[in-house]
Amino acid sequence: MKRLIVIASLLLTAVSAYGATVDIVFTSFQYNQWQLGYPYTATVNGVAGVWVMCDDWEHGGSPGQEWQANVTDLGTGDLSLLRFNQMPEALTLYQEAGWLLLQTEVTPSTEWTDINFAVWHIFDSSVPLSLNAQYWLGQAQQEAQLEFPGVNFNSVTIYTPLNQYGLGSNGNLDPDAPQELLTIVPEPGSLILLGGGLLTLWRAKRLF
Repeated sequence: MKRLIVIASLLLTAVSAYGATVDIVFTSFQYNQWQLGYPYTATVNGVAGVWVMCDDWEHGGSPGQEWQANVTDLGTGDLSLLRFNQMPEALTLYQEAGWLLLQTEVTPSTEWTDINFAVWHIFDSSVPLSLNAQYWLGQAQQEAQLEFPGVNFNSVTIYTPLNQYGLGSNGNLDPDAPQELLTIVPEPGSLILLGGGLLTLWRAKRLF
């Protein structure tokens, strides 16, 4: 029953988050090494263990750091709150990053570090790439040329810190400022169906 409550809470957070701000507590890097990339974990509006991907090579942060973030559904195409919205072809770049994040659902975890490096490189060309990371970057760019057939970007959510440019008190870039994070959420229709299923299971359990 406890597990159902946690899942339901996460679903409620996902449904209610769009167009609002959320509280983020960054909780961990993979094996305590930021260089391993996805998945990092965060607590979002009190829901722990949410897997997130960082898209900003210049910002680090550390476990325990807390901040508030704006929430963007990538499927809306609205980049107004996003950190890299001034880059040329910014929507395409974010879609490439979103497409790469979605590949973590269908690829072995051994690919995820290179996928995250490809995402970092999308927004910062100085990020070094292994041959495999170059492959993933090329795949994302190829999908962009095809206009991402069959991809629903509504399942990609972006958490952008309110202080989204991460400037310190001296006006310079603060490397310890909060990151911009991407995560995968179920589609709204799936949320409704799953939520209804959870409620049915809970009622059934109470009857027996």
